[in-house]
Amino acid sequence: MDEFQLLEGLRNKDEQCFLEIVNRFKRKVISLCYTYTRDYNEAEDLSQEVFLSLYNSIGNFRGDCSISTYIYRISLSKCMDYKRKRSIKNFLSGLLNVHPYKEENLDDKNYIRQCIVNLPEDMKKVVILYYYAGLTQKEIGSLLNISEKAVEGRIYRAKQKLKIEFEKEGYALCRKNETV
Repeated sequence: MDEFQLLEGLRNKDEQCFLEIVNRFKRKVISLCYTYTRDYNEAEDLSQEVFLSLYNSIGNFRGDCSISTYIYRISLSKCMDYKRKRSIKNFLSGLLNVHPYKEENLDDKNYIRQCIVNLPEDMKKVVILYYYAGLTQKEIGSLLNISEKAVEGRIYRAKQKLKIEFEKEGYALCRKNETV
């Protein structure tokens, strides 16, 4: 079946079409979810939520993008919800390579976390997707419906904001891998 037939079948709640879509996209969705969870079982659970959400929300799908892009948007949304619900301690270590002048303690980690949380939502999303999820600027642009240049600009502005905040507190930023 082609994508149009699958989509029409899914809109009509055809279980065979739904199973076909799950079979086509399951591995990619689990892979994306695994990027956020770093736990295969959690990624599988999250992918089930993605497909249930797809099944329940297909009536809202306008068709202005491919079904795969729509599935990835749902996946991204579910992953972001997951990250909000979980501790971001490990998340921060993957996102930033920041070394304070003094020995790092819980207050330092909380400060760094708060700086990232306080970024404007548009900047926070691209930073997470670029540095943590490892997506390219083109992929991020496609997921968020913005241009690659807009992604690049948001990453640059986020890095500048974080640099200013970190330097206020006496943090030395690691330039080795240009993370911030």
